[in-house]
Amino acid sequence: SDVLFHISSDECNANLPPGTRMTRIAQHLIQQRSYYPLFPAAIGASLDLGKADEWEMPCQPDILIVPSKLASFAKPVLDRTIVVNPGELTKNTTGGTYATIDVHPIKRETLEDAVEADMEMFSGIQDRVRVDIKRI
Repeated sequence: SDVLFHISSDECNANLPPGTRMTRIAQHLIQQRSYYPLFPAAIGASLDLGKADEWEMPCQPDILIVPSKLASFAKPVLDRTIVVNPGELTKNTTGGTYATIDVHPIKRETLEDAVEADMEMFSGIQDRVRVDIKRI
């Protein structure tokens, strides 16, 4: 199911600043902690409502990959999550887009300091990731 497309179809987008529509759509997933936050589901969505509790996100992800037929993007959302829409690999008889994601590790010293202090640490994924959307 194309959750970004379904949310986009149901959301009012009037008077949004340019370039914020996709970020706002992705925020719905994270703020509602659900992989499919629409109820009732969009017409034609292939969802088993008996397993709706399995759609819940147990925590805010560092990277959320949400394939959609909408414009491909990679954007930071809510300060801690990178949301990636790689797009479709094929569009009718032509090539589409895909994403490559490189995540650099946290420095060993930073991890060791956090373990010694027995503290929860922020992943800082936005400073350690590179996402490239490539066209076929």
